[in-house]
Amino acid sequence: MLRILLALLLAAAAYLYWDARVPGVPLTAWQIDRFLDPAQPRHRIEAALRQRNGPHPGLDRLREHPEAAVRAEVARLAPVAGQLEDRSPWVRFRAALALERSEPTAVRPVLLAALRAAAVFAADSGAVEWRLAEGASLGMGEELGTIDGRPFACPVPGRLARRFVVVGQPVRPGQRLADVVLADEWQVAALAALGRVGLPVDVDEIRQFGGEKFPSRVRQAAAGAVGAIQARPRRRP
Repeated sequence: MLRILLALLLAAAAYLYWDARVPGVPLTAWQIDRFLDPAQPRHRIEAALRQRNGPHPGLDRLREHPEAAVRAEVARLAPVAGQLEDRSPWVRFRAALALERSEPTAVRPVLLAALRAAAVFAADSGAVEWRLAEGASLGMGEELGTIDGRPFACPVPGRLARRFVVVGQPVRPGQRLADVVLADEWQVAALAALGRVGLPVDVDEIRQFGGEKFPSRVRQAAAGAVGAIQARPRRRP
């Protein structure tokens, strides 16, 4: 009986490893090659993406994946200019950070847009129920609430800045539900990049992040970006 139990445990462990369900355990090259495919389950794709440090032939096939989180990882690993126009603000932002050196003119408006609140709109009609209160921190794709039981998610990792509807209020498709602001660490990343690609016309917008309502690291990043822009020779937008 003990041998049977041990065999079952070993078989289960082997399956979990093969299926990329054991956190922190490196995948084999064969697994990565196999899992970087749109037909694979999301958890396998994400496990393979986490263990990539550069381009891979399979990444091209994932640029149109339906999950924004997957497309954002592809943008980080193998960015192309077309990702700057992705339907997801998070994908656009990750692509902008990755393309900063090669596409400075194109990434600048994307970085500025990332610093503004991302609006969440209703996709369906129905009554709203909120899962999170204003000020709550949340991850990319985390559920904000539901419309008649159908969840709507956060478009970027950050903070729920404002809710525009109350619990139980009926909404229609396209109605603005909430604003989400980018997490502090990503605001810092955006400001640092703008310090390298921003223009003098951007300074007033960047200075807003030097206010007391922002944490010290964001204020420092804003000051650094303004200083870097002003120190460069002027050029036209």
